Amino acid sequence: MDDFTFRVEVVRTERKRSASIRLEGDLVKVSVPKTLSDNRVRALVNKRTTWIKTKLKEQSERPIVKPKEYISGESFPYLGKNYRLKVIRGNAVSLKLKSGYLQATVEETDVNAQSTTQSLLLNWYLAHAEKRLTEKTQRWADIIGVKPNAVSVKGYKSRWGSCSIQGDISYNWRIILAPHHIIDYVIIHELCHMLEHNHSARFWSHVEQYAPDWRDSRDWLKKNNLYF
Repeated sequence: MDDFTFRVEVVRTERKRSASIRLEGDLVKVSVPKTLSDNRVRALVNKRTTWIKTKLKEQSERPIVKPKEYISGESFPYLGKNYRLKVIRGNAVSLKLKSGYLQATVEETDVNAQSTTQSLLLNWYLAHAEKRLTEKTQRWADIIGVKPNAVSVKGYKSRWGSCSIQGDISYNWRIILAPHHIIDYVIIHELCHMLEHNHSARFWSHVEQYAPDWRDSRDWLKKNNLYF
C-alpha cells in the first residue's frame, strides 16, 4: 500500500481470523484474513497510525549497535551486568561464566572460532534464560496467587512475553540480558494477564501492586537494545 508515509506490506492468509500489525524494521506488516477488503485494511492502518508512527520514531532514536565479532575483549550483558569475553583454545568446547569473564573454549583446530563462539553464547543464554525465568516466574506466581500452566523461552522479534488464555507463558529469551528489576516487571506483566487477560485499567492496577515503577521499566525496554 502506498497511501501512507511509511511502508506497509499486507499479508493475507486463510489461517488468520483477525487482523494484526507488527513492525519489522521500518516495514509495517499487516496480517489479515484473506477476505478482508483493501478499504478495511486501510481503515485499520489509519486507526493505528499514531501508534505506528510512535513505534517507528522510537526505533529510529535507538543507538546504532556495532555488530559483534565474538572475539576476546568484547563485552556481553547478562542480568544487567557486562562481562568481558575470553576465547581460549582447548579440547572441551564450552562456555562458562568464570572469574568475572564469559570464557569460551573452542577447539585448537577450529577455523571458524568466531562462529563457534557465537553459537556457544546463544546456547548459554538460552539455557540460562529458561532456568532463571522459570525460577522467577514460579516465585512471582506464588506471590501473585496464580498458577501458570507452562513456562518457555522463544525468539520473539517484537514482544517481551506472552500469556495464553490457558496460562502458558513464554518470554523473549533476550530479556535475560536486562537488570533483575526489568525482568521482574516483564514476568509480573505476563502473570497479571492470568488475572485480567487484557490491558484494561484493572490489569494495570494489578501490575502496579507488584511493580510500582512499571512505567519506568516499560520506558527502559523501549529505549534499550538488548543484544548479544
